[in-house]
Amino acid sequence: MNNTTNEQPKEKLTLKRELGIVATTAIVVGNMIGSGIFMAPQGLAEASNPIATCIAWLITSVGSIFLALSFARLGRVMPQTGGPIVYTKAAFGEFASFLVTWTYWIGIWVGDAAIITAATSYLSYFFPVLAVNRLWAFLVSSLILWIFTIINIRGVKQSGIVGIITTVFKILPLIVFACIASMHFNVENFNTVSATSTTGLSTIPIAVSITLWSFLGLESATIPAGEIKDPEKNIKRSTIWGIGITSIIYIVISVLAIGAISQGALATSNAPLADIINVTTNSNWGGPFIAFGAIISILGAINGWVLLSGRCSFAAAEENLFPAIFGKIHNKYRTPYMSILIASIGTTIILITNYITTLTGAFNFIVLLSTLSVLPVYTFTAAAEMIILKKETGKVSFAKFIKTSIFALIAFAYSIYAIYGTGAEIVMYGFILILIGIPFYAYLKINRN
Repeated sequence: MNNTTNEQPKEKLTLKRELGIVATTAIVVGNMIGSGIFMAPQGLAEASNPIATCIAWLITSVGSIFLALSFARLGRVMPQTGGPIVYTKAAFGEFASFLVTWTYWIGIWVGDAAIITAATSYLSYFFPVLAVNRLWAFLVSSLILWIFTIINIRGVKQSGIVGIITTVFKILPLIVFACIASMHFNVENFNTVSATSTTGLSTIPIAVSITLWSFLGLESATIPAGEIKDPEKNIKRSTIWGIGITSIIYIVISVLAIGAISQGALATSNAPLADIINVTTNSNWGGPFIAFGAIISILGAINGWVLLSGRCSFAAAEENLFPAIFGKIHNKYRTPYMSILIASIGTTIILITNYITTLTGAFNFIVLLSTLSVLPVYTFTAAAEMIILKKETGKVSFAKFIKTSIFALIAFAYSIYAIYGTGAEIVMYGFILILIGIPFYAYLKINRN
């Protein structure tokens, strides 16, 4: 009896290191190239204009690269499951780490709902009933979610294999789209807008917040760090490779999408890339092909985000920031199954919005809220880098601080700008979300004391 009691905690906190560099990079790319690039043309056309959209992609790409560098550097020196949760606690203490973890955790499973909504939206291309019957949309979305929940509970290795396969297959339709869209590229489409309110450069901030959704997941290699082989090297490599690949793909695909059809047509599309193929080729084969590729791509992203949702709250439980139930590991599969299950239940609740609103309406709101929920993680990670990687001892002059922390400061400034870009209403919801978490922290702290 005593031996069983002594061995249980050790088994409980042990995860398998089964993710190599290829699988880890595939998870980073897979989490980033998901619903964003396939749905962003519609959201951007509705909220912005072509010139502002192109500027937003450039701003987001550069800012995300600086953020990726912060995650890569910290992941090398602190290769622990949880990534930004661990960094924030080391730099700013427990309370700041809890607030970041709370919003990030919610942002992940809320974002997963947006990704699943995008999958259902593209499925409506083949099954039109999903676009008009919201109950069916909810049922199909829930089925997709729980299939990947089961896959992730069964093991991180299985999740990594799914990530590799879907990443390979998601690149192919994007290449085909680029070839077709480039042949029908018309620069005159850059002069079109979906509404008079979207003219001018004042739409850049909201466009940045929408494009940032496509880059969420750049931190993916740091969250399951406890399950990555040789994490000191592979976290940095997979993060940098992942952000480099996706930045190039995003800018090319977005510019080609703008040049292929008018902004008005893009703004009203449930499956923009598929509709672009149909309109430009005046055929029926291209659209279904792109739609199928989009579905495969989005399914890969769903798999990756379910993985992150479980590891985030598991790491929080290890740091005593979340209840102990989140730290439970499956005896057979050695995965944080309770964390995965709880997050999937939360995602299911969010998916109910598909039952009360349109697919694109639900998607665009969830995207902005999820993006805002994740941004505090990026902000605090950039700030944590300034403290954790500081090599000098003693007093540091302001000029020297600026010099040694310039990359982290740029990443920090970009995160603040992206928060501003989400808009006053979404920021309000995000602030309320942060405050709601405080009683949970108080309860945990009282119990520990």
